[in-house]
Amino acid sequence: MESSTNTAAASSAVAEGGGGAAVAEAEEAVRVMVAIDDSGESFYALEWVLDNLVVSDDDHRYLLTIIHVMEPFPHYIVPGAPAVFPSTSIIRSVNKAQEENASAILIRAVDMCTPTKVKTKTSIIEGDPKEMICDVAEQMQVDLIVMGSRGLGKIKRAFIGSVSDHVIHHAKCPVLVIKAPRSSEFE
Repeated sequence: MESSTNTAAASSAVAEGGGGAAVAEAEEAVRVMVAIDDSGESFYALEWVLDNLVVSDDDHRYLLTIIHVMEPFPHYIVPGAPAVFPSTSIIRSVNKAQEENASAILIRAVDMCTPTKVKTKTSIIEGDPKEMICDVAEQMQVDLIVMGSRGLGKIKRAFIGSVSDHVIHHAKCPVLVIKAPRSSEFE
């Protein structure tokens, strides 16, 4: 799991901002985790959190953790066909592209957070998003998970499953799913 703390400088690997809040303050902070991918819906959810949930008065302190879960490179075996596995160089190339994409997503997210001066941490995790979001939330002892909704229909949700539906039913903390308006500027 790759992790960094960002508020003031999105391009920096590790930078601390938000007024240099002490560790003791972070322990008392309301811990909000936003699970984000490259969809407009997840960026809308982050914007919603920044506009409606995070307040900047002295009575409330928030620690915003933004995570992106990279799915591992899939290996497909077709029944009746010989097993074909990609070469190590192809897997490395795909992993590098995934990591670059994940970093770009988190940089964009941190750029959105910078004007609020909220203490923000980011993390790139590899695994199944449905499981990893729940696991990381439990490990980090977050108070709230926030995610965007892609608005899958009943049939699509039945076949491919919904990450937010799984997280709602398996997370050990409250989950807030934000549905973007039909014409979202984040698409």
